[in-house]
Amino acid sequence: MSVLLFPVVAFGFAVVVGRIGTVMFREKDNNAESIN
Repeated sequence: MSVLLFPVVAFGFAVVVGRIGTVMFREKDNNAESIN
C-alpha cells in the first residue's frame, strides 16, 4: 500500500513546493524595488 501511495504523496509534495516557490518568487520580484 505504501509503495502505491508514495508516488502520489511525492507528486503532491512536488506540486505544493512548486506553488510555494512560485509565490515566493513573485513576492520577491514584486517587492524587490520597495525593499531596495
